[in-house]
Amino acid sequence: MGILRAVALTAAESEAENSEIGPGLYGFLVVVFLILALVLLYRSMRKQIRKVDFDPEGATDAERMHGHQEPPDR
Repeated sequence: MGILRAVALTAAESEAENSEIGPGLYGFLVVVFLILALVLLYRSMRKQIRKVDFDPEGATDAERMHGHQEPPDR
């Protein structure tokens, strides 16, 4: 228990000393970068989803594959 107590006291002391330190400019830039990446990924995902061929009539796979031939194995 001595090690845990020492770690807890050290953490409490360092927290009290550094209470004025905040994320600052780097934290803000990281958040802005993450938001920008999220927006770009979302737009890309929407673009890819629009390309998906959706059959509103609900045709089965067998009906869609009618007349389709698999390429020969090499």
